Amino acid sequence: MHGNYHKVAEYNGYELLDVYRKLEPTDLDEVVRFWRLNDALPEGLSDEEARQRTGQVAVAVVREGEIAALTSVYVAKAPRDGQPYYFYRKFVQPEHRIYLMWREMLAQTYEILKAWKPLHLPRKPLGVIVVPENRKLTRKSVLRAGNKIGFFTVGYLPNGDPVYGRKFDESVTSNLAAPQQNQAAAVSPRSGNQ
Repeated sequence: MHGNYHKVAEYNGYELLDVYRKLEPTDLDEVVRFWRLNDALPEGLSDEEARQRTGQVAVAVVREGEIAALTSVYVAKAPRDGQPYYFYRKFVQPEHRIYLMWREMLAQTYEILKAWKPLHLPRKPLGVIVVPENRKLTRKSVLRAGNKIGFFTVGYLPNGDPVYGRKFDESVTSNLAAPQQNQAAAVSPRSGNQ
């Protein structure tokens, strides 16, 4: 990464940088290249469309100046309450997946977005929602680790997998109980997924 970004945290030799709405033009191409090299974009997405998505990147995780991981968010309404939230995504290169780094990435993304003052939205989203695409991220141990940074189960996918989130007003302080499998609430707006 070439830009001079604020370091929000360090984790086991990795720097976590706040790049939300701040990426330098040379780094836009580096982000797109990172996504393409790691098959982290939908098939058929043009370079221009991919470049537009770079505005969604919140945290860049770098080691020795090279991108190892990225978090990104898009704004959508949650089906459960119809309110706008930031929907969170992350991608970590396989060789950089280390114990609990995902939690630090999520915590820093949350703090950046909580402080962010959006100028072009009708209202600020109410918080951050994570819809895990990897079933490993729905294990009870992962959910407990998320609880430690204020993320709680806020809904369930039709398959019963939990969706977790954290509101900026801190009004959610416990996990929503799992419904019966046939009554699971859908919480999957994937329109902006990578």
